[in-house]
Amino acid sequence: MKLFIGIDLPEEMKSKIKQTLHPLQLSSSPAGVGWERSHDYHQTLLFIGETSEEKIPEIKERMNKIVFVPFELRTNGFSFFNTRIMYVDFHPSLELNALKKKINSEFPEYIRPGEKVFVPHVTVKRWQRYEYDLLAEGIKKHRLPDLRFTVERISLFKSERDEHNLKYHVIN
Repeated sequence: MKLFIGIDLPEEMKSKIKQTLHPLQLSSSPAGVGWERSHDYHQTLLFIGETSEEKIPEIKERMNKIVFVPFELRTNGFSFFNTRIMYVDFHPSLELNALKKKINSEFPEYIRPGEKVFVPHVTVKRWQRYEYDLLAEGIKKHRLPDLRFTVERISLFKSERDEHNLKYHVIN
């Protein structure tokens, strides 16, 4: 199974993001394609990848060693990676960067050489290039409100579609 460590967003925040995106989802072409479901909104901190069931207890035990003071994350609107991914951006957070470093130091075997620079984000849409202009214009009209939440814990996620087509599931 594919695993990763991340932050599960509060349901209220997921709902507000979904509400803000709804008009864009209705106007995108073809409607509904490429949008992440609100259930799947999360902040990835470390991608572990394909892992056997037997390794999960060890991963959980090592995660329990990662201690941090709860901190606040604030959204900073929508943004884009190249012309293919739209995401919720966060204001810079020294605490989030410190947490990422702690996780990396506890799980060095999962750090990949040449890994991209950590950019905190929640992916909301993967699309075809032709949709970029429509989405860029749409986020000017439908701005994400300033949302805040307190990060109190990290979670272990399993990446696997279920019968409801939901992809990401907290298992610890």
